[in-house]
Amino acid sequence: MPHSPSAPSPTDAGSKVERRRAFLAECRPATRRIHAPIVDLTGARGHLNPRGLGHARAFSDLGSLGQSSVGFDTLADYEAADAAGRAPYGGAEYGVVQSPEAEAVCAKFARLHDGAGAILCGSGLAAIATVLDAFAPKAILIPDGIYFPAWRYMSEANLAETGRAALLTYPAGASGAEVGALIREAGRRFAPGETMIYLEAPASGTFEIPDIAGIVDAARRAGIRTAMDNTWGSHVRFRPLDHGIGIAIQATTKYEGGYGDTPSGVAVARDEADLARLRRQLRIGGHGAVSPQTCTRLFHRVDSAEGRLARHDATAAALMRWFEGKAFTADILSPARAASPHHARFRQYFGAGNSLFTVVFDEGLPVGRVHAFVDALLLFRVAESWGGHVSLVLPVHPRRDPASLPKGAMFRFNAGLEEADDLVADLDQAARAALP
Repeated sequence: MPHSPSAPSPTDAGSKVERRRAFLAECRPATRRIHAPIVDLTGARGHLNPRGLGHARAFSDLGSLGQSSVGFDTLADYEAADAAGRAPYGGAEYGVVQSPEAEAVCAKFARLHDGAGAILCGSGLAAIATVLDAFAPKAILIPDGIYFPAWRYMSEANLAETGRAALLTYPAGASGAEVGALIREAGRRFAPGETMIYLEAPASGTFEIPDIAGIVDAARRAGIRTAMDNTWGSHVRFRPLDHGIGIAIQATTKYEGGYGDTPSGVAVARDEADLARLRRQLRIGGHGAVSPQTCTRLFHRVDSAEGRLARHDATAAALMRWFEGKAFTADILSPARAASPHHARFRQYFGAGNSLFTVVFDEGLPVGRVHAFVDALLLFRVAESWGGHVSLVLPVHPRRDPASLPKGAMFRFNAGLEEADDLVADLDQAARAALP
């Protein structure tokens, strides 16, 4: 459906809500279905799925076993369950630790990754923290492009500042040899069982890909445990355990849940011994309190993740084509692009892309103009997280040496499930309004 060729300035006194409503009237039905409930974000209190798209309400109305208290007929039954950490009905002896719904999700993710088992936590960060606390490494080798909240936890909250762990950083696109050198450095101070190699691929915001096979091989030869944040790839694009990694971590808020309403994180262990430690830590830390509604949505939605991810990938490719060749575009960061220096590893490990890419704007363009462009967008919402049905945009501020980064302003885009033509029309009108 055609859009109006003219676009009002983002500084017009007229309401942005009204401009969005008028723009949306020209969009295709799939786009309207996603955005009609959130034309006015104030009315939706900032929530991006207030009407429960993705059958959220149907899943929530199935009934719940996830209660805070789990009852027993006799004291002996309770004491046996308390000692084992498991109730005879499935789930834990105390609902906050793990409900039967959470247990069903864990079983499904274990099958998807071909692992020994899984734990489910209240967020991706909680899953990361539970893994780190379960093994309490004295040294953690981390990429410099690590997810910022994970770095903050490692460096500030519980580990480095309390002297519990030394953080040794390797480049986000490191070779096996580079990480091998860090392994030898750690080996001069710590035993192999005291060290963990933490991978994240591609890197947050800038999407470098390390030599995963080389790193895993170096870790195996040194007898060092490995864990990987696999949120970007999901189980659809990459299965870490198949590549010799010990623990796969994913923020299931993203593609697995798909509609921004399944705040949770999963950690899947390759062997039983590691699984036992994760389950014990989950009970100790109390991070397993995931609502039964979230678990039920996640249990059903994960089955459609592959189809949704393919659509995200196709739409992201269309949006990147729009940015290519624009005078204000200095670069587009995505390993799915043939021009990316990480494309060969992308093909080796992932094979296909997802919803994410980062645009580097020309460094000569005033930052205020870039901000005006973002503010003029009507379908792309400024929001954290990604992988959901709504297209998003957010500035990227990597935590690393500025000399190693592009010079222009960087903004990460998440391609949602709207029609690609409507999103391109939105980029067009915002560029006419704000960019040369």
